[in-house]
Amino acid sequence: MDIEDRGNIKWTSLMLVEHRKKLEELKHSEKKREKPDLDQQIYEVLNYKIKEAFEKNLEVKITYYKKSDYQEINTYIKKFDANQKKLYLTDRQVKQISFENIVDITLLE
Repeated sequence: MDIEDRGNIKWTSLMLVEHRKKLEELKHSEKKREKPDLDQQIYEVLNYKIKEAFEKNLEVKITYYKKSDYQEINTYIKKFDANQKKLYLTDRQVKQISFENIVDITLLE
């Protein structure tokens, strides 16, 4: 006899509305990720990669932090502004990323 476990679905009819809301909040909070604290050495490596990609017009894969999660984008760097600490991209959907939100950069050749 093979019984498939339906998890919390089997209990939802017995739960109060408040309990279901708390359960949804718990699921949502488990998906959240913390923004990593990068040290100065990692920022120097990222800065080097940004300059190299800009000067040689290389495609990059940028991993950045947005809305409690990590996002990835493949794009080209159009401009970087050290004063405003922003990176301007050629992508249509993501036009700019703040330096503080960048987690990793990979040069694609």
